[in-house]
Amino acid sequence: MIKVKKNLIVYFYAYFAVNLCFIYVNVYLPIYFFTILDVDRTKLAFVQIFAYSALFVRPALAVFFDLKDVKKKIVVIFSAIGVVVGFTLFLLMVEYLVLFGIFLFVNLAAGSILFVAINKIIVESSLDEETKDKNASFTQIGSIFGAILPNIFIFFVFGDDIYSLYSWHAFFLLGILSIIPLVIISLLIKDLKAQTAKSSSDIIKNENIAKIQYIPIVLMSLLIFLFYAERIYEYPMEPWVLSRIGINKFMIVVIAFLILVILNALGVLIAGIVSRKYNRINILIICLLGYGVLMIIAPFTDIIVFFVLFGIMQIFSGFIVVNMFALMIDYSKKKAVYFQLMATFYIVATVIFVPLGTYLSSKISTELIIVIAGVAKLISIIPILFLKKYKVETLN
Repeated sequence: MIKVKKNLIVYFYAYFAVNLCFIYVNVYLPIYFFTILDVDRTKLAFVQIFAYSALFVRPALAVFFDLKDVKKKIVVIFSAIGVVVGFTLFLLMVEYLVLFGIFLFVNLAAGSILFVAINKIIVESSLDEETKDKNASFTQIGSIFGAILPNIFIFFVFGDDIYSLYSWHAFFLLGILSIIPLVIISLLIKDLKAQTAKSSSDIIKNENIAKIQYIPIVLMSLLIFLFYAERIYEYPMEPWVLSRIGINKFMIVVIAFLILVILNALGVLIAGIVSRKYNRINILIICLLGYGVLMIIAPFTDIIVFFVLFGIMQIFSGFIVVNMFALMIDYSKKKAVYFQLMATFYIVATVIFVPLGTYLSSKISTELIIVIAGVAKLISIIPILFLKKYKVETLN
């Protein structure tokens, strides 16, 4: 039990640190790049393609973990060091796109390795629905806190002048100081062995399941790819919102982002409590439908309604993430390679849609970019419907 509690702390802080890096890179650096530095967006898009390709280390490492008995604690510790070093250096080099890209690559590669090691431990130790939801909740709540803290930093370091380089540098420094404890906390991690004892009938049943395992994995992979197509608006969104509400109202934008994060946390908490009591596939269908429709409508409303709609969408998002995570664990059958195969389509979506959104932001309106993401959300319901049909037929 003590080992489990220590691991939950590591799950929380690892996801906290990596998501804090994510918020810096994908929420505030877009404002810094587009509003302060006015970088060439085409060059930035190419840098993003290179940097985000580091995420492909995840599936390769997952295969290695399944083939070898790896000391995951050592992997967690060294990857935590890589996350901290990479984050520190890419913030120091943020004004030099090539160097920024190189150290962002290091940060993302180390973060990917950290995720694979931790997810391997989570998958092996998630033996029932309660444990799955607890692990999913701790990781997602860690992510939420990682998203909240940078917004709090903004209030301490920024005044009315968004163009103050001193304030930006102080903001970067606070981020670096916040993730340094990751190295120490990673020392707490303990490998947990999955319970593998089975009756002969269980073994036969699992072998039969393995023969058809690729069907739900393919459908889940397609769902994940379409769901994370929303990353197409990741870089254009914040500068666009800031331009609509006004540069001199930067703090209002920060408050709005903070509220959205809290609403997402609320969605995660509620989902972690109630989802296992209901059909997870039905929950995904309802939430994706609501999410997609609101996303298509939101960019054409006034700024207040826009944030209200995005707030509702964040609650939907919490339910979607928790239930996708639980289904990924189910279909992985305790194999990290299956889990990471599905997660690879998040990587593919990231490598494609983040640079694409950055590039398109200089060609088309941000409203249209957001609509594209909304349409992808609605299309993602299709693989879920097939997954529901497949599950019913399998049970019959």
